Amino acid sequence: MRILPDFAKHGWLGIIFLCALSAVISGCGHQTFPEPIGAPPPPGINDLSARIEPRAVALSWSPLPRAEAKTIRYAIMKSNISWKKRNCLQCPPPAELQVQSIAAATAEPGPDGKLHWTDHDVSYHQAYRYQIALINNRGVTLSHSNPVIAKIYPGPVGPEDLTAITQQLGILLRWKQTPRDTQGHPIDASTISFRVQRLTAAGAWKDVSPLVRGDAYYDQQLSPGQSFTYRVVAVRYIDGENVYGEPSSRITVMGPQSMPPPPPGSVWTVPTHGGLKVYWRQDQVKTSGYYVYRKQGKEIVRLTASPVLHPPFIDRGVTRGENYYYAVSAVSALPSHKEGLLSKWVEVTNR
Repeated sequence: MRILPDFAKHGWLGIIFLCALSAVISGCGHQTFPEPIGAPPPPGINDLSARIEPRAVALSWSPLPRAEAKTIRYAIMKSNISWKKRNCLQCPPPAELQVQSIAAATAEPGPDGKLHWTDHDVSYHQAYRYQIALINNRGVTLSHSNPVIAKIYPGPVGPEDLTAITQQLGILLRWKQTPRDTQGHPIDASTISFRVQRLTAAGAWKDVSPLVRGDAYYDQQLSPGQSFTYRVVAVRYIDGENVYGEPSSRITVMGPQSMPPPPPGSVWTVPTHGGLKVYWRQDQVKTSGYYVYRKQGKEIVRLTASPVLHPPFIDRGVTRGENYYYAVSAVSALPSHKEGLLSKWVEVTNR
């Protein structure tokens, strides 16, 4: 008996028949293995940023986890782009050149937790595109970071007549702005802001203020009984970029001998069974603890009778569906146990 059709006569019908028969036979009483799970995605960098400084571009990015960094190098790629296309981030770049290679396992983050590299080979009124390629020990490129474009403009000259006055709760800094760039050209004063920097024990300058408009800043993020060295950097906003200029002269001043500690830099809440957990960032300033406050409507209540040594604090006196605000203050470790200012209020709805 002929079961299979004659291929010579039936051609494609025979092929279909065989495929169907094979599928039936393989599927009867047999359990096939599932499709293999794909390989994990390669490591990547997605927060590369560029800061334009006097005749330099300072790049920063988050480091890879230690487990991924063992066999990987950061290859910093750079290309000169047309000035006319300086705002086209997605335009295909010209030929990229590797200008630096850094072993990821040995790269040391800065105080902000980021890795830093500065390119001094730049010129005014030129534009440069940067990316970071991750390359393994076999020379294979695993991924590229987000691209950034740096447009090099001359920054403003440094502010003049920097003064510092010690007050009960901090140090008041004042200066005079000079609205011209480093090439002597006048600048619209409304485009200039300032960044206050403080010298760290390691000899590095650390930003201690946001971008400030005006000619003064009150620094309260201090430990009592210490001296501090400051400078102020002028920043020009042009072509969608903040261009950092020259710093002022430095000034050293003794801080208050006794002062309440500054409030936590950030406060946040997390829902928990029967209440809300209030967290805050503990600064390096020594304290004897923290007070937690809750605001609902116009009513403000301190929730802690005595200072809490560390976060979190659980507020169980809340109702579902209600809206609340929380703030935290720090208490001095000195015998006076002075309470500092409140942090910014954080809003939460208890769902």
